[in-house]
Amino acid sequence: MKNLKSKLATGLAIAGASASSFAVDHSVAIGTAGTDGTTNTTAAVVVVLGIAAVVTGVGIVLKLLSR
Repeated sequence: MKNLKSKLATGLAIAGASASSFAVDHSVAIGTAGTDGTTNTTAAVVVVLGIAAVVTGVGIVLKLLSR
């Protein structure tokens, strides 16, 4: 029984060390995703402001033409 416990403990220690060696650093991917999100948000804001400007301009032109 004592031999089995030591074998299990050794096996678990090896498995734990092996699992930690497969860990991957994803900080670059997370940083890239954050940058992409910021870029997409900025693009969406620019599009919405552009549409608002066009609609406002068309409204002003239509008002001036209807006088």
